[in-house]
Amino acid sequence: MPGMTRRMEMSESGFSVRIAACLFALLGMIGGCDDGDGGGGIRFVEYDELASWVYDGVEEALVIDVRTPEEYAAGHIVDAINVPYGAVAETNGTPIDGGKALLDAVPEMSTRIVLYCYGYGLDKDFAEVAVALGYTNVFRYEWGTNDWTTRDYLVIDYSSFKKWYDAYAPFEDGENVLIDDLPEPWYTGEDPDHPGGHIPGAINIHLDLWGGTDGPVDGGKAFTDVVTDTSAKVVIYCGNPACGLSHLGARTAVELGYKNVFRYRGGWQEWQDEGQALKPGLDP
Repeated sequence: MPGMTRRMEMSESGFSVRIAACLFALLGMIGGCDDGDGGGGIRFVEYDELASWVYDGVEEALVIDVRTPEEYAAGHIVDAINVPYGAVAETNGTPIDGGKALLDAVPEMSTRIVLYCYGYGLDKDFAEVAVALGYTNVFRYEWGTNDWTTRDYLVIDYSSFKKWYDAYAPFEDGENVLIDDLPEPWYTGEDPDHPGGHIPGAINIHLDLWGGTDGPVDGGKAFTDVVTDTSAKVVIYCGNPACGLSHLGARTAVELGYKNVFRYRGGWQEWQDEGQALKPGLDP
């Protein structure tokens, strides 16, 4: 019965491979047989679940952007840290300096880490290196920023914000828009606790007029009347990293259908700390 003999050989071969893989996993050489939480294998997380970890703290997780520092600064997932693949391993997967860049960033091997890139597979290479180094709770957000930006906003750091600002201010092309969603007295500089004014070129649309924790107000009309192109690059800021208005504004803009939304988290305070001038008054 050659067919049955062949199937038995394949079955025995598959069983042997699985046993060998598990033995290697026990030796810490590869990720292995446990697909549950805390196991050695590489698992996947989708947007809805990851967003619940990031925003609601449903599960503790450390989100890691494995792209270059420049790519990270240009737009990353909320609260993600940057550990570039190129700092951790060679292109062939050989750890650099024993994987020190990752070990320094994440010293506890059982930490739940979520890896992402643009969605072109660099996170897979990183995940394989992480498992080989002994990390036991490794997740891939497989489609990365390509998926995240269809559902959410990205955070932009000062260096990339300034580069974008210098290229497009005073933002008259309709394809690049800077929004200050603070109350008007803060925007104008009339509030004594928020003097100086706003980032030059920014349009003031206070969040209360168009959105908030419960989503868009009046269909977001106060916003959509001003920002008419849903494909425009929209950057929203408020007072400082602790100010939640820019977070709520960015998420509301995404809910309204805007496809290229960024939050300048450093906002009004960081702009000044970097030696940049503010503009008082109602004019952008």
